[in-house]
Amino acid sequence: MALLDKRKYQKQEPFRDAVIFIIICEGEQREPDYFSFFDRLTHQLKVIPIASQEGRSAPNHLKKNAEQAVRKYNSDGGEYELWFVLDVDKWESHIHSLHKECATKSEWNIAISNPCFEVWLYFHFKEKLPDIDMNSCSNWKQLIPNIKKGGFNSTKHPTLIRTAIKNSKSNYSGNGYFPDIGSTQLYILGKKIYAKTEKILSSYD
Repeated sequence: MALLDKRKYQKQEPFRDAVIFIIICEGEQREPDYFSFFDRLTHQLKVIPIASQEGRSAPNHLKKNAEQAVRKYNSDGGEYELWFVLDVDKWESHIHSLHKECATKSEWNIAISNPCFEVWLYFHFKEKLPDIDMNSCSNWKQLIPNIKKGGFNSTKHPTLIRTAIKNSKSNYSGNGYFPDIGSTQLYILGKKIYAKTEKILSSYD
């Protein structure tokens, strides 16, 4: 079955009461491109990815991005959720303080991948963990082009989010709020996004 191609899909005008997902990304391109796929797939959903700027991806910078984004995109005080999408590979020691910050704000959440975002992308295609040194982000990044010619295509492969949710959840393990190597918490955010887009995406996946 053909995947939904976002380049050929007309975005829906969101209802005034559409749920807003503000995604604070550690990366400048890969993560924002991925989450942009889901923006306005339906009238009920707005997904606003906020990329890090000029390599400033430490959690204290991401917190500033979050505060600015809430002021800009939720000025009418509607329903929103804010998610920090983080990797373990760079900022493990800082994630703890950000987690404490989120615990004080009901709309703020964290989804951590260990060691990197590519763990989540991998599970769009594969059910089991790969036979690689999973501590290496470089190894994860090399996996996708070996699975799909041209690598992960953010204009159509996010259609497979239901598969990614199922595969990453079944392989998840962690210690408290911290995922083990080869695990990602993005299935939690993924379930929320899919709940709003299932009617459309289930026709393609």
